[in-house]
Amino acid sequence: MHRILLNTLIIDAPSEAQDATAEFWAGALDAEQYRPRQAPDYCILQGASEDFRVVVQNVHSGQAGVHLDIHTDDLDAEVQRLKGLGAEVIDDSFVDHPGKWVVMADPAGKEFCVVYALNPLRPQADRDAFERRAKPVG
Repeated sequence: MHRILLNTLIIDAPSEAQDATAEFWAGALDAEQYRPRQAPDYCILQGASEDFRVVVQNVHSGQAGVHLDIHTDDLDAEVQRLKGLGAEVIDDSFVDHPGKWVVMADPAGKEFCVVYALNPLRPQADRDAFERRAKPVG
């Protein structure tokens, strides 16, 4: 058995629109923009929601959209569980990346990410929140 948490709503924005998109959503959600130095493609909208993190992601030349991140304490088990429910792996090349995630798609083709929640590179507050809020599955 492992645990999961719907953790992040990602607003995908092409490079040329990321700043304006982050500014818009920060204003719309009455949030503060925070851009981590170690992750320049991300703008975290602090205070946007008490239930999950909202992030504007630079998808460079990709298309605008929205996707979800599911955090887990067992990446392999969660990927297998979701495959059993009908999802497919789109890109698993980030399993060995320091961020440790897998890009998947639901049966309709909508992409989402499964992310290793307890990665020591994540802020301790994020790991603590996972420990408090995650639910068992599997």
